[in-house]
Amino acid sequence: MGTERGTRTVADSIGALEVEKVVGATGDLSSVPLSTFWNDQPVLIHVLRRFGCQLCRGGAVEMGKIFPDLEAHGVRIIGIGIEKVGLEDFQKGGFWKGELYIDNGKKIHKALNIQKVGILSSVKMMVSNKSVKDAIKKTKDTPGDFKGDGRQLGATFVLAKGGETLLDFRQEHFGDHPSNAAILEALGLDSSAAKAAPPSEPSVCTDTVAAS
Repeated sequence: MGTERGTRTVADSIGALEVEKVVGATGDLSSVPLSTFWNDQPVLIHVLRRFGCQLCRGGAVEMGKIFPDLEAHGVRIIGIGIEKVGLEDFQKGGFWKGELYIDNGKKIHKALNIQKVGILSSVKMMVSNKSVKDAIKKTKDTPGDFKGDGRQLGATFVLAKGGETLLDFRQEHFGDHPSNAAILEALGLDSSAAKAAPPSEPSVCTDTVAAS
């Protein structure tokens, strides 16, 4: 369950935690306290489920459509993975255009109680959940693999400068992401173009794909 808008629960819970830099701002140390992301500007923090997940990759590409607008308004864009498995292919594929970090040990998930799906629930979700099946269909040609922790869910947070929560979105199933319009609206930005834009078509690839 997410926290209420206007609170500092997310910032206070994870601010002291450090993540490992993969692609970060010039001058960042190899390990960066999360609090530095919102000290001086608003920030979008997207906690990815798994670098090899086709749904995660498709969601990252879709979210990237609003990055130019966010950057134009001084919003820092942070992606955080839970492990290095699949990182190289994720970067080569260009699925994420913002800064990128690794949360070794899933410290964010533990601090915020971001859920992990059980084995039976995972199977049921893939077979009978309409939203998941629709997401798989939409990203069917997106390259992916089965490597890494496939049952951990992710989250997306938008925090104001100073750490106030503007958006707290926790995944309830694989492929669950906030709309671009919701992200823009949380920041008080115009969302009309995002609402009107059709979803991005995934790039065609003959590699093995994996949703979970």
